[in-house]
Amino acid sequence: MKQRIYLFSDSVIKRKANTLFVETIVNGEEGEKYFEEEDKEDFLVGQEELIPAGDKKYIPVENVDSITAIGSVRFNSRFLYFLSQNSIPLHVVNYRGNYSGSFIPAERQYSGSILLKQSAAYKDYELRLTIAKEMIDASAHNMIANLKYHDNRGCELSDVIEYMEEYRKDIKHCDTVDELRGIEGSIRRAYYESWRNIFNYPVNFYKRIKNPSPDLINSLISYGNAIVYGLCLNEIYHSRLYPEVGFIHEPGDGKLSLVYDIADIFKPLLTDRIIFKVINKNIISENDAFVRNGVCYIKKEAKKKYTQEFEIKMHTKFKMEGKNKKVTYKRVVREECYKLVSCLNNESEYKAYKTRW
Repeated sequence: MKQRIYLFSDSVIKRKANTLFVETIVNGEEGEKYFEEEDKEDFLVGQEELIPAGDKKYIPVENVDSITAIGSVRFNSRFLYFLSQNSIPLHVVNYRGNYSGSFIPAERQYSGSILLKQSAAYKDYELRLTIAKEMIDASAHNMIANLKYHDNRGCELSDVIEYMEEYRKDIKHCDTVDELRGIEGSIRRAYYESWRNIFNYPVNFYKRIKNPSPDLINSLISYGNAIVYGLCLNEIYHSRLYPEVGFIHEPGDGKLSLVYDIADIFKPLLTDRIIFKVINKNIISENDAFVRNGVCYIKKEAKKKYTQEFEIKMHTKFKMEGKNKKVTYKRVVREECYKLVSCLNNESEYKAYKTRW
């Protein structure tokens, strides 16, 4: 099984023969500047394997699904060419934990017909609106499912659930994508403001604030979303869809609109559920972050803990409606892309993924 590789701090990664060679840089300036702690484990390979600082590691290229660079990583153009030859995306998360961008291999199976149909669907406002409504409705459903789970466990969230359900009813009556985005914003705002009733431990979080994140929870949301963006981009890449052409988010120079569209469906099920787990089980606490000049930085060890929980969730199989075999979330995201391709080919109506629990 191919593995996602995460690089957490100063490191060098290059090609050696037909393998990836990775080596951590002990006491790198970036680590001293932002974390002020000793480097211990700088790489996470798959679910279990960790590489100590200063050690070297050779990873067979055929075992690599994607690379996520979270720390300061050094490489050259020859290495990027090697990634392109082997269809391996590289995602970059900056030191604040925000998604910075991705390197997408040029060596991929392009589909001119898919590009034309995807662009035509964007220009067909009625079709675009239909797809956008389905995506936002699924996102709202998955957020509400999270709250219902915790409400059933005594968190007293019935009022905010009712509020969100009322807004959700308005989705089908929207006439424009802008109106849809407004409703989605109201639902998401109420959703985040209810989180303080879910946490078992007192945390300084009252609303979603981006760029910069002022507290631990906002920083965890940004960091978790960045990993989800990388996951969605991987699956879009393999499905031959074009990440630049979305339906909710407007396309633009350097924007991966479809990535954000699909990620919005799965962030409640991946980012948010992992945050609830690591906070409520005291895996990560406010001691795992520090604030400088109004910006909250998550310590490296906490990022590793969160990422390990993400990998565990990605490998956990569950029963999906309409499938005989159990599936992983990675497969569910891939299926989401295929459903969109099927819609663009006029083979079936697009129905976004909605969790059963």
